[in-house]
Amino acid sequence: MMQLFALNQKELFLRLKTSENGLSSDQVARRLVEFGANELATAAKKNYLLAYLVQYIHFFAIVLEVAAILSFVADHYAPNEGSDILGYAILAAVIINATFTFWQEYRADKAMEELLKLMPTKVSLRREGKIVAAMAHEIVPGDIMLLEEGDKVAADGILLEATSLFLNLSSLNGESAPVARDLLPGEAKRALDAKNMVFAGTTVLSGSGVAVTSATGNATEFGKIASLTKNVRKAITPMQREIIHITRTFTIIALGMGCVFFALGLFSGKGIMTASIFALALIVANVPEGLLPTISLSLSLASQRMARRNALIKNLDSVETLGSVTVICTDKTGTLTKNEMTLKLLWLAGGEEISISGEGYREPGEFSFDQQNESSENRLVAMFIAGLLNCRASIDEESLRGDPTELAIVAAGRKKGITAPEMKKVQEIIFTSERKMMSSVYQEGETTWLFAKGAVETLLPKCTTFLASDGTEHPLTEADRQAALTRADTFENQAFRVLLIARGKKAAEEDLTLLGLIAIMDLPRHGVSEAVASCKTAGIRTMMITGDNPRTAAAIANQIGLTHDRVITGPELEEMRDEQLEEILAKETVLFARMASSQKLRIATALQNAGEVVAMTGDGVNDAPALKKADIGIAMGISGSEVAKEAADMVLLDDNFSSIVIAIEEGRTVYFNVKKFVTYVLASNAPEIVPYILQFFLKIPLPLSVIQILSIDLGTDILPGVALGSERPEKNIMNRPPVSRKEKILDREVFLRGYLLLGVIEAMAAMIAFAFFLQQHGWQYGTVVLADPLLHRQAMTMTLLGAVTCQIFNGWTMRSWEFSAFSLGFFSNRLMLWAMATELIWVWALLNVAPVQKVFNTAHVPLSDLWILLPFPVLLLLSHEGYKWLRRRKNSQATALPDGG
Repeated sequence: MMQLFALNQKELFLRLKTSENGLSSDQVARRLVEFGANELATAAKKNYLLAYLVQYIHFFAIVLEVAAILSFVADHYAPNEGSDILGYAILAAVIINATFTFWQEYRADKAMEELLKLMPTKVSLRREGKIVAAMAHEIVPGDIMLLEEGDKVAADGILLEATSLFLNLSSLNGESAPVARDLLPGEAKRALDAKNMVFAGTTVLSGSGVAVTSATGNATEFGKIASLTKNVRKAITPMQREIIHITRTFTIIALGMGCVFFALGLFSGKGIMTASIFALALIVANVPEGLLPTISLSLSLASQRMARRNALIKNLDSVETLGSVTVICTDKTGTLTKNEMTLKLLWLAGGEEISISGEGYREPGEFSFDQQNESSENRLVAMFIAGLLNCRASIDEESLRGDPTELAIVAAGRKKGITAPEMKKVQEIIFTSERKMMSSVYQEGETTWLFAKGAVETLLPKCTTFLASDGTEHPLTEADRQAALTRADTFENQAFRVLLIARGKKAAEEDLTLLGLIAIMDLPRHGVSEAVASCKTAGIRTMMITGDNPRTAAAIANQIGLTHDRVITGPELEEMRDEQLEEILAKETVLFARMASSQKLRIATALQNAGEVVAMTGDGVNDAPALKKADIGIAMGISGSEVAKEAADMVLLDDNFSSIVIAIEEGRTVYFNVKKFVTYVLASNAPEIVPYILQFFLKIPLPLSVIQILSIDLGTDILPGVALGSERPEKNIMNRPPVSRKEKILDREVFLRGYLLLGVIEAMAAMIAFAFFLQQHGWQYGTVVLADPLLHRQAMTMTLLGAVTCQIFNGWTMRSWEFSAFSLGFFSNRLMLWAMATELIWVWALLNVAPVQKVFNTAHVPLSDLWILLPFPVLLLLSHEGYKWLRRRKNSQATALPDGG
């Protein structure tokens, strides 16, 4: 069946069952039922109750819930031993973590709802022969749409009328240049290539038109690309993978030790209940209940810092993924560049080159001549008048209307204070992609003027004279033509779009006078060069993927320092096998030009198959599938489409590529902050586990109760953990390579520091404090049950304080993974100071506040007995700082060695 865009008007009306007068109310009502509203079918509305309940069924939550149930079972068979309080405390940890994680995701969803705006609210339609204003979602196939400058197109349509109509199709094809529309489809084989079609989600830059609606909602080209996103599966994030690894490791250790000591308890005749409670204590001691809440808090704090710096994170786990990014695939238009054309250079036919300062459509600017004579200013004014009289664009204080190229000419004229004179316009010969030029004919008294602008190769052959340096018209020689072509070539090699300006004294596009050339560019964003350089230093490759031509893309890349090994175009990519593409991407940095949306998705997939962690930036619907496929999809918040934002993991609120570098820095920081926190937690696990093991094998009273273990995990560890999570980036964070996918948070180094260095010192502190206190108060080895319950509670308090006081200093020294904590500044992390102060208050409460003592089974200890605690925190601090110093010295020596040395 012949496609709609290929039909003549009569056949088109017949196929769509409509007419030039539009549809009747009854027809609209029926078609709304048949085709549905003109809306994109986004993801199903989230069931927030279900999303909240899901937080209770992941692996770690289930482990804690089982521990809570066992606590209640233990309390049933052995009441008044605090097992019930333990159960409630564990459940509280689960509820707090589930609620907090859900709340963060809910807030991100609500923030996104404020950003997701695409379709116009109201549109102009012709129905029953009358022009009516309708809501965009009410459009149906067969409706007649009326299009004017500045309108957003609400549905796909086929043109019935077009007057100098130009569209911005960048949201569909990634190209920044305005695209002319015609009443004939050209040689198109698909709708996207048909020159007589308009598309939903695009914008009318200039001109006007009338189109019959051919598709709405998800049936539009916009909607088809959006639907690709639903079929793209998102890979698990490194943080999700790490949390699974950490929780499983801790759980296996906990359950393993619990089973071993349960069996040992039974064989040693302690009885099932005693052995069960003992095993439960070891499980609780090994499982860090505060781990998930603290990781969630750390990620949340990082996401809030990023939001303050214009990077909105939709999924907390994505924060850490940024630290692993090895390749950034970025669009050019609107991402690296401003998506705003600016006239920067002029060449007068007399030989002068003029540079213009100032960017944007409303900023002031200065004109600088490389050479100048008494006629230069007049010839410049003549060239601008020719340009302005041949423009349909306008700029006022409130709005911009028209084609971006023409807006650039008008803006440059405003900078110079040049306005078009009053003349009577008698004809306009419109621009088409075939003609590649536009002309306007004016009458000034008895004089007829024709002003023309267009591609150099099209317009230069129509010129026979040029406005020379003396201010008069001279014949255009072959040498003069070559000079113009050479200058145009120079501008184009610098990524400029070049137009020739000419005028004539008759209403025909012939025998024209060459006035000069204008060079217009979609300028790079401020700071993008520095951002690209920072990525390079950080070991991250940046690859441009654009729909623009290779020459423009390469010139922009050179301007911003985006080095590349080769350029691959869309047609070239089509000829490549996936294996060949993966082999190239594994070794080379590629600049991709003339790319289609499906090709961007293919590039993201190939990079991932080559072992890369991919961040993909974009703003158009064409970017959405690749954004979802990428490890980190980054959408533009201002210019980005609804579909792009929906698919992305992160939204740049200022559309600034530089914000990506800030986000990556935060991502890397989060990774190391979580690593520091896990080490901090492991250190406190040792004084929780060792007392139980020693009590099992030695004839000593119980040094620590289960509820006291929980007070460390949920009380004293969480605040310093959050403070560690809020640490600023370390000074060399962007000089390190990306965090490898193979690198684990819970690695050998973490175990070495956490258990064997810091943990051993804390266990020594706890057990020495316990034993020393008992011995000072007359205890004899071999006495397992103390006659005085108060003495036992005091001894357990000393064990608890041994761990807690060491953790205070541990939090301080863990502030940096590599550098001395003293080099960071005492007040640089105020949250850590608050955490340390809170822990000191907690120590005081354990010693002096009766309700706290009752819950946590502690008692007041005289000040004269507390001095034994003092050496161990200092020993811990000095030991870790010394360890870091040795590592720094070893690393510096290794770096200083010559190759092969």
